[in-house]
Amino acid sequence: MGCVLPLAIGVKLAAPERPVGCFTGDAGLEMVLGELATLRDLELPVVVDATLSLIDLMQNRMQYPQRGVTFGETDWVALAAAMGGHVVLVESRDATRAAVETALTADRFTLIAARIDPAAYGRYM
Repeated sequence: MGCVLPLAIGVKLAAPERPVGCFTGDAGLEMVLGELATLRDLELPVVVDATLSLIDLMQNRMQYPQRGVTFGETDWVALAAAMGGHVVLVESRDATRAAVETALTADRFTLIAARIDPAAYGRYM
């Protein structure tokens, strides 16, 4: 957990001409929040998509009791704005697609905070 954003930064530094994005869970991103400052300071236009917890869905699927996956919700909009990035809150596939297309042409990092209904997300596991 938490490795995808640092890896995306490395890819962008190695190939600055390539569009780079990463998909991470909310807790995975929270583990490396300082990397948003790295994106800002290095002026790297990386797209970060923060979605809901995968661990919760796996526990449900395996019929385990829910443990260690319920936390307060991070205000991603305020956080990304405070760190100097663009931020978009999306709640549908179409909105996500539009946000990614816009983010790929941005001059700094974009955090896409995707709110996904856990019941809908779980169908695809």
